[in-house]
Amino acid sequence: MDRWIDFLTGRISAAAGEPLLVQAVEELDARLDAQPQLTEHILEIIATRLGDQIDEETWTALDASLTNCLGRNLAYLMIWLVQTEQGERLDELEKHASPQAMAFLRTVLGLYGDELARALGAWNELPHNWRTISREVYYDQITQLYRMQVRIEKYNGEQLFLEGPADSILTLTSYFLLTARLAGTPDAFSQEVIDLFLEQAREFLWLLPQEQIAEFVNALKTGTFDEAIEAV
Repeated sequence: MDRWIDFLTGRISAAAGEPLLVQAVEELDARLDAQPQLTEHILEIIATRLGDQIDEETWTALDASLTNCLGRNLAYLMIWLVQTEQGERLDELEKHASPQAMAFLRTVLGLYGDELARALGAWNELPHNWRTISREVYYDQITQLYRMQVRIEKYNGEQLFLEGPADSILTLTSYFLLTARLAGTPDAFSQEVIDLFLEQAREFLWLLPQEQIAEFVNALKTGTFDEAIEAV
């Protein structure tokens, strides 16, 4: 089973994980032959475990039920399928799976693909952590002000809607940065997230008064970072 964990977490390549997928779809085909009502049974289990609200515990219960019914290999296969790019992963499996097995998998994902992805994404997450964010920016011709809208979906399914002028959103961003600074160490953040932040920060700096940015850059060249901050 360790090979499955390595495969699901990206520690081994797709080519190295291919035998796991082949074995899993062969097991699925055998189970479908032995249990003609398996599709209906699994759909009933998924519907029951998803329930009315998806939270950080939903996948734990669903994974246990799938493991009890299908076995650990097929439960891992379901994790792999719903992780990301479900359509592409179904197409990949079609190279190895029988039409019967593909019909089962396409039916499951066709009915519950989005909900399964949400349940897996929320697995062991903080329920109030943000999951997705969308935004819109308008220019009000009457007030001649920019108006920004932000919608945040949390892992517990709740949504938070914020709306305000540009100054308000930038002030909120400043408070978020203050909160992040309280971590007190760069080790609190992954390198991937640091790279994303620096990329967006560079793009944002181009919007600011360039004379202030020039002062900051010049101060960095001649002094410490703290001195550069003080210069602007």
